[in-house]
Amino acid sequence: MTLHGRDSDKARAVAERIGVASADTNAVSESDVVIATMPTEALPGFVEEQAGGMRSGAIFVDISSVKIGLVDDILKRLPDWVGYASIHPLFTSPRVKEKDVAFIPVREVANMGMFLETLSRSGMSVFKTTPEEHDRATAVTQVLHHFALLAMERVLQRHMKSSEGFKTHSLKKTMSVIRLVERNRETAVMIQRLNKYGKEIREEFIRECEALDSEFSI
Repeated sequence: MTLHGRDSDKARAVAERIGVASADTNAVSESDVVIATMPTEALPGFVEEQAGGMRSGAIFVDISSVKIGLVDDILKRLPDWVGYASIHPLFTSPRVKEKDVAFIPVREVANMGMFLETLSRSGMSVFKTTPEEHDRATAVTQVLHHFALLAMERVLQRHMKSSEGFKTHSLKKTMSVIRLVERNRETAVMIQRLNKYGKEIREEFIRECEALDSEFSI
């Protein structure tokens, strides 16, 4: 296993911390599995530049949080001799107990079973899905969730200073989740903008907020 990143110094430090070798992009041609963990918008360009050098039967893997459009775009850029799996780890820390992973086998090759087995042996619970099913589901579990939290954050920023001493335990827990979303704001914004069903679920949420406001105002 090797690790490469745009910031070579940071990549070497991370590789040393997790006990793997650091490498440059030449490792792409020597690897059985290439997992690209870059921003979604950068993936097609990376595939265009690097995938042609991948060995026959190797597997390209993206971990993007949005699948519709991206999967087809990557597939048309991959050479025919390369397999492709699009996955989505539904957790942010290896310390969590439940490590669910959505798995889309886009182009299967002989090593795909080995890759699935490796994920399972690493403690991950893998389930198969499709780009359509994935994005419909994550419009609820990510778009809606993040949108509600980011909206709450804006209101809290305006009022929390005068209410600091009154924070409840549940609010403290909510604020810790908001901080987690903020640390990954670039990804959260990407999901809001690129998920095909994002606007639909946000509008439904806003309608329900307005309905609750009317209900509570009687």
